[in-house]
Amino acid sequence: MDWLGYLIPAFIAAFLLFNLSPLWPAYRARGRAVPELESVLTAAQRNQPRLLVYFWSPTCGICRSMTPVIDRLATERQNVIKINVAESAALAHQFGVMATPSLALVERGVIRKLVVGGKTEPQVRALLAS
Repeated sequence: MDWLGYLIPAFIAAFLLFNLSPLWPAYRARGRAVPELESVLTAAQRNQPRLLVYFWSPTCGICRSMTPVIDRLATERQNVIKINVAESAALAHQFGVMATPSLALVERGVIRKLVVGGKTEPQVRALLAS
């Protein structure tokens, strides 16, 4: 029965590693050059020094509540881009996106931040302002 004392911490560690695994690629993406975005950018977006790239999935529950926030921002600002990972899985993989929703802040062709998980409108606006 001595092994039982090791089993519970092992389960806790496995649970934490499983839940935190999408965060590691997001952390490593910082400072990397942005993959080719020309196919998804409009002419006005190509000249923007800073872009917010929103990765979403039609099957993601959190994305359904976050997408209207991104849509509002996209009507206000020209530097907000939405990418459906179901249609552009290769691009999402090149960014290091492992979960949806994810937001990538891109400055002059370099990924500055990659944030995973649902965010409120004030949080997204703060990310754009940072």
